Amino acid sequence: MSKTKNVSKPPAGGTSRREQLRQQQAQAAREHKIRTWTTIGIAGVVLALIVGAVIWGITNSSTGTPSTASRNVATQDYALVIGEQDAPVTISIYQDYMCPYCGQFERANRDDLEALVANGTAKVELHLMNFLDPQSQGTNFSTRSANALVTVANAEPEYAMAFNAAIYDNQPGEGTSGLSDDELVALARGVGVSDAVSATFADLANADFVNGSNAAAYAAGIKSTPTVKINGEDFTGSQIFTAGALRSAVENAAG
Repeated sequence: MSKTKNVSKPPAGGTSRREQLRQQQAQAAREHKIRTWTTIGIAGVVLALIVGAVIWGITNSSTGTPSTASRNVATQDYALVIGEQDAPVTISIYQDYMCPYCGQFERANRDDLEALVANGTAKVELHLMNFLDPQSQGTNFSTRSANALVTVANAEPEYAMAFNAAIYDNQPGEGTSGLSDDELVALARGVGVSDAVSATFADLANADFVNGSNAAAYAAGIKSTPTVKINGEDFTGSQIFTAGALRSAVENAAG
């Protein structure tokens, strides 16, 4: 608080020196009281802010709400990582939602992939591609569906694998227009994705990520889909379409 220096004036109307002193003392007492309550008020506001911040931190901690960083599974090298980060085995899957063989692989291995992730044996890296966009009659189905999955994986990762499965269960034929945005929204909501998240699919906010993922796959030498790798080693042949074969190979890799 700024202070104004009082300039003493001669007592008016014959006021005695004692009376003048008494008035000065009373004024000083009033000023002290004002400063004291102002200080207490400021301290109270600061304390309230501190307490509020502590309560906010405790509340968020107790509810187990993960930070943005821990919820965001989209990595800088354009992979969607699903599962425990320290899992001993990494299953890398390069896929395009318009690719019929990708659907065949996912449906054959779905249960095993979910089990391996759930028990901590493996984490899954989905590398989304959109090179089959020209096969969807101009609707860019590969990009739109992959964008929808990235959106779910970032916002509500607990539904990512179920949504991935739902897309493949309803996979359109190559050369068709693919699923509409409304159909993708319905599939997402059907597995538990919130309205707030699914309503953003048409914004294509993650289309650049999908384009980057496709380019990164080409740069890594990927020539076909599905391409599957276990800890960086190719898992190939007809066994990729046989239920149980992938799980056995992953468990062997885990030791």
